[in-house]
Amino acid sequence: MGRRVVVTGAHPLASELAAGLRARGDEVVVIAPEAMGSVGVGCAFGSEAEVKAAVAEAAARLGGIDQVVHAWLDPALLVERTFAEVQPHEWIGSCEHSLEGAWWLARSVREPMRSAGGTAVVFVIPSISLAGAAGFAMLATVAEGLRVLAKGCGRQWAKDAITVNTIATAPHHWVSADAGEVLSKAISLSTPAFGGPGDIADDIAPLVSFLATGDAHFLTAGTLVADGGLWMGL
Repeated sequence: MGRRVVVTGAHPLASELAAGLRARGDEVVVIAPEAMGSVGVGCAFGSEAEVKAAVAEAAARLGGIDQVVHAWLDPALLVERTFAEVQPHEWIGSCEHSLEGAWWLARSVREPMRSAGGTAVVFVIPSISLAGAAGFAMLATVAEGLRVLAKGCGRQWAKDAITVNTIATAPHHWVSADAGEVLSKAISLSTPAFGGPGDIADDIAPLVSFLATGDAHFLTAGTLVADGGLWMGL
């Protein structure tokens, strides 16, 4: 029997995750700024009230929530810029928007998940949070902030049978075209063990799905690096 899953994010990575989970039999609703139709709920992550309403609508459509996969980031974080180019108001706006969005989501999903008996929240981030990357300081900062948020939630929510973990994927999946490939190579300590970053639907979605199973019930507040062996420093 499939699970009832909420996936957040407007990036292609989020839609590929949703497709991979649906292929495994899960019922998925995507929360994103431009989401539409029976499988999407629109939300710009502009306020806690907006996020809470989007989660409530997704839960109503699914009949409850078993798993939440958060892959939404402010799109400004995915544009390569030197540290000196970023203005203070841009840093504050983009970084806080992304972190507040995740915080609001976490606060909004806890009660419906607790009511459903728990299971898993997964934050999906690029693995540059573990290594840093020239031109993507804001992205690395937010990704690391999300890892810390997951740790805090995981410690507090274990009593509710809700696990909270982070999956770090290759930057190739986040940053478009050549820039993503160059970025992945820049943080690599060697040739990726599996020869590449993997496929989101075929390689990452099964790992996300595993985290919601009983076999993963004792894993929380952790980071799983799933980038094909690109970054091996954790």
